[in-house]
Amino acid sequence: MKLFIYGANGAAIEIYDLAYRINMTNNKYSEIILIDDFQDEIEYYGTKRIRFSSCKKVAGEEEMEFIIAVGEPSSRKLLADRIVDNGYKLTTLIDESAIVSETATIAPGCIINAGAIVSSKVCLDENCMVMYQAIIGHDAHVKSNCVICPKATVGGNSIVGERCFLGISSSMKQGVNLGNDVIIGMGSMVFRDVEAKNTVVGNPARITKGNSEHKVFI
Repeated sequence: MKLFIYGANGAAIEIYDLAYRINMTNNKYSEIILIDDFQDEIEYYGTKRIRFSSCKKVAGEEEMEFIIAVGEPSSRKLLADRIVDNGYKLTTLIDESAIVSETATIAPGCIINAGAIVSSKVCLDENCMVMYQAIIGHDAHVKSNCVICPKATVGGNSIVGERCFLGISSSMKQGVNLGNDVIIGMGSMVFRDVEAKNTVVGNPARITKGNSEHKVFI
């Protein structure tokens, strides 16, 4: 089996390291390969960097698993759709140091990195990325293609809509709900529900304007 990591910069290198650590224990993958559609195909970071179109030259469909290591939620959805539309399979990566409740539901495509906590009866939908030391409280529902940055906290009994981004060290009070495509700024404290397609920053978090394309990385 070969693991393909879609992405080859910042977050992708972290996820490569995560996959490498996991593979040292379970020896599931004979090779871990990075994908970047905008760069030349070269030897990179101790492995190969190829384009998505070249994956079928490296392995047969039944020998492939994919994970997405991109921090822009809308791009995560785009890449997940591309993988599925080509008949390939998303996998899940969970660091051995993460604490994941046996009652949590983790969908394919999810990443849970070192030191993260996923509490009882949490539901993580497809293709979510939970980074270092992030915490998701009991009974929370994080919908598809979300990114929970390092040390961010999702309070218990909360709902995080599709394609949301929670910045580094941000926090949501328990029982708070986010609509789809919400961006929470770094260090922000969210005490009330946030409607879809809003960006909020500060303590307490307030809506800010000036991001018409609603992108995290502009």
